[in-house]
Amino acid sequence: MTYQVPPTNQTQVDVSVIVVTYNRDGVLQQTLECLFKQDPVPREIIVVDQSENHDQRTQQFLDEAVNQNLIRYIFQSEPNAQRARNRAISEARSEVLLFVDDDVLMDETLVGAHWKNYADPDLAAVCGYYTEPGGYPIDKLTTDCQTPITGWIYFPHSYTKRIECYALPTCNGSIRRDVIVRLGGFDENYTYTHFDDTDFACRLRAFGAKAVHDPHARLVHLKEPSGGKRPSGVNEYVIADRNRWYTWVYFFWMNYRWRAWREIGWRLRGTVFSRKNISRPWHLAAALRHFFAGSMRAVKVIRGGRKLGLVQAPVEEGISHLRGTPQSAVGP
Repeated sequence: MTYQVPPTNQTQVDVSVIVVTYNRDGVLQQTLECLFKQDPVPREIIVVDQSENHDQRTQQFLDEAVNQNLIRYIFQSEPNAQRARNRAISEARSEVLLFVDDDVLMDETLVGAHWKNYADPDLAAVCGYYTEPGGYPIDKLTTDCQTPITGWIYFPHSYTKRIECYALPTCNGSIRRDVIVRLGGFDENYTYTHFDDTDFACRLRAFGAKAVHDPHARLVHLKEPSGGKRPSGVNEYVIADRNRWYTWVYFFWMNYRWRAWREIGWRLRGTVFSRKNISRPWHLAAALRHFFAGSMRAVKVIRGGRKLGLVQAPVEEGISHLRGTPQSAVGP
């Protein structure tokens, strides 16, 4: 391993970079190598590792990074990305927290690009720019993200223009630590990494503080197929399993109640009552079973309320220099 502790004369900014990882090896190493090259350097890099094990090369890399004080390493045995992020938030020592995924690549300017935005004392959060495999830069917003009520959650993060934005992505998003603590952190009822950061974005938007999309704070999200913990489908007919339905029903009810009926209707039509399922009743029956199983689980969890991982201060108190006009999370 060739990385050393950054020289003392290198500029350091008050940013804690948080990387939550689960069963990733080589790509995790690539992500951390990019973070070690940042200029200016962050105050700290916190890695919360939920992996069952690593290959020998990755484990050696992590051990040496810890020994050289390049990362603060935290192990969490139960894989729950929201709980891991909340643990990192509670441990972080910086004014600004930057969340990046464990399968991303960036040049040396990412940390500095996020940090520059916080010269604005009224700014609460920065939504970073990223592309994914097959993706491309977008110069014009699509009609999907302008749909009333829920459209804003589909904001394209490869948008090339600076704009007000609350769709904070945890693969490339930063926020003031005091704001995220005020909001209680992430909801640990999201046991899969799907709509979990969008849920937080809904609460951030309702809080009313200022947030922007900065196209200069950019990286590439590799969407590594191995590792991670995303809900999926069963086959080409049952394309939404019970875990995905649980996430959808929980998210839309907790944030929109009945106003999100179109969202659920579109998903039922696309994943259950599709033409190929209607012509094959046995697949339709299987898709319906997953829908009902996921929905019933969501109803049970909804009754228990959110499971926020941090002590939540009353939002009414706000933060005087950050607080904007409160708005409903279900607004356009």
